[in-house]
Amino acid sequence: MSRNGLVFVEKIRSSRPGSSALALSGLHPQFFSSEQLLESAAIGESKKKNEFYNSRGRSIFPFVSFVASTTNWEVARKMSFSVAVNRFGLSQSLESFAVLIHTFSSAGMHKEVKHLLRDIAEYNRSVGSNMLELLSPLVSLLDGAMRSQAYESLIYIFAEASMLEDALETFLESKQVAPQLSIRSCNFLLKCLVARKMIEYARSLFQALKNSGPSPNVYTYSIMMGLYATGDILYLDEAREILFDMEKVGVRPNAVTYATYIRGLCSAGYVEPALGLLRDLQHKCRPLNAYCFNAVIHGFCQEGRPSESLKVLDEMRGCGFPPDVHSYSMLIDGFCKQGDVSKGYDLIVEMVNRGTLPTMVSYSSLLYGLCRIGEVNVALNLFRELGHRGCRHDQISYSILLDGCCRHGDLDGARALWEDMIKNNFVPDVYNYTSLVHGFCRRGQLKEALAQFQVMIKKGIMPNVVTCTALVDGFFREHYVDQALMFLNEVRGVGITPNLCMYGVVTNGLCKGRMPEKAWEVFGDMIKRGLLPDVVIYSTLIEGFAKMLDMEEAFKVYAKMSKQGVTPNIFTYTSLVNGLCNDGRMPEALNLFEEMVRRGLTPDRIAFTSLIANFCKCKNMNKALEWFDKMTQSGLAPDVFTYTCLICGYSKLLSMDIAVSLMDEMLRIGVRPNLVTYTALISGYCKIGEREKAYELYKIMLKQGILPDMLACRSLGLDCWEVKA
Repeated sequence: MSRNGLVFVEKIRSSRPGSSALALSGLHPQFFSSEQLLESAAIGESKKKNEFYNSRGRSIFPFVSFVASTTNWEVARKMSFSVAVNRFGLSQSLESFAVLIHTFSSAGMHKEVKHLLRDIAEYNRSVGSNMLELLSPLVSLLDGAMRSQAYESLIYIFAEASMLEDALETFLESKQVAPQLSIRSCNFLLKCLVARKMIEYARSLFQALKNSGPSPNVYTYSIMMGLYATGDILYLDEAREILFDMEKVGVRPNAVTYATYIRGLCSAGYVEPALGLLRDLQHKCRPLNAYCFNAVIHGFCQEGRPSESLKVLDEMRGCGFPPDVHSYSMLIDGFCKQGDVSKGYDLIVEMVNRGTLPTMVSYSSLLYGLCRIGEVNVALNLFRELGHRGCRHDQISYSILLDGCCRHGDLDGARALWEDMIKNNFVPDVYNYTSLVHGFCRRGQLKEALAQFQVMIKKGIMPNVVTCTALVDGFFREHYVDQALMFLNEVRGVGITPNLCMYGVVTNGLCKGRMPEKAWEVFGDMIKRGLLPDVVIYSTLIEGFAKMLDMEEAFKVYAKMSKQGVTPNIFTYTSLVNGLCNDGRMPEALNLFEEMVRRGLTPDRIAFTSLIANFCKCKNMNKALEWFDKMTQSGLAPDVFTYTCLICGYSKLLSMDIAVSLMDEMLRIGVRPNLVTYTALISGYCKIGEREKAYELYKIMLKQGILPDMLACRSLGLDCWEVKA
């Protein structure tokens, strides 16, 4: 037996008389010397090794003696702690494993020590007892540095096994009975607590380290910075305090610390302050890395300001940090999402020229941008070209193209991509099926959409709320109102919770179907289910009632909206103004229009046209022209409906010169007349007896492919069947 092993066994024997391994075996120590035990253990080694860990006797000591003398891990590992307890009892097993831990620790075999401690911990977890009640007596048998090492190993073991409360208890106990732990083990525990979002525990541990040691180092502070400056909830005040605290105690932040804080600022929308901090750190020659710059680049791109990100890229390069593939990929994505696909392509060329190879992420952004602006065929050609070049497409690139085809009505292209995707061993997911379902619904092919929906369910792919929203919209597009509402109930039945978007589709469908009362019922159901309607849903409902000229109900919704603190938008006001105009309530419409302007909203073409149309209807053409001028002065170009309102008004007053001049004006600026425009002029000319001019307009109308309606035919004395013939 090694000297350390003999000394440690003797220590156990003397420190706990009557309960040592030898005493428990029923054999008095005076009858055996350590040499005799070693000799006994060594006799017929090939035979005895198996006897040690298969022994059914009352003592585990011969086994311990052999392992302690040989540090033979192959023998030691075959005796698990649970087996030892079952054969020799808990007390003998604890003392024996303490000897083994001491033996392997002395030999620098730390991995083996961890294995032994993990074995004890797993036994304790299996019997469901308090971990420290078992491990404390074990560790108390160790001395000094070995005791600290055991505690550190236990902290690692518990933390790795996600037994974080046990790890914390071990840390606290170690403060009472062991020398100072290393900061490394404490950092590992802190990192695990942060990863599991155990914020209060992490804060408590960090405070304990600051109060009683081991003193936090730069890695400790960086872990806490990660806790405060990353994730869904940000604690930027605490993150800033971390930097102040580090400065106070003389621990210099590293590039990781700064990068984490800068990313947190950008995630919270403070991109300008983040850039200011970055420049200040450059000026002070503080440690920075590419991640610091990339965080700001990403922040500006997320805000839809890729041009600002481009400036940061130049600064990054000027500071000696070559932009990496992530820098370029974020910029490409930012420009493509803005619709500037050309710039995205230029950046890909630039990164290749600078020796940075684009990834499929970079190309996927370009594919997305092309699909977004309707250049699906260009995207498909690029997709194929990349394949010929040896680029391996991933499921994301397939999904982007598939969705692009479906959104722009190329269902044949979508089917071809689908087959190619399967051939390349990609399994279509819920996103892919949703794209197809949405594509069919847009094309009015509800039957095919439902067929795809059934296929995905049969394949065990659970539809999501987006899939179901597309189908609800499909039902409404085909005027299957009852089926849409039934499907909405079925969606709830399978555990899919309708969101605001789905309720918005339902509200819109019912209002377009001239059923705002039913939409109001759905609105109430939405509130009962804890969803707060947004301005879009309120405005849709207001428009529904306004189109039915039920202005009382429209203003009830408007009042509820204001009470709930939802700010009306231009669409809200336009719907109310339009409704009041159509209801002949011009003074109220004008007051509401002025209120809209006072609130800083710029009236749109529809709001102006509503007022103009109503003044024309009242034959108040001076007022109509006055508002027409206000409209053009506000920067809004009149459309065919605006001009047609004026032309109809003057034609009814038989002021044909003014009506025709307006017609000439609209043609001059490229606005094409419609059936109503021509009919108003034809009717007006017929009323003043200028039928030749009426016939000239009639012929022009036919040349443009516009067939006259009943009013135009009657004015000209024609039968509608003659015109069709």
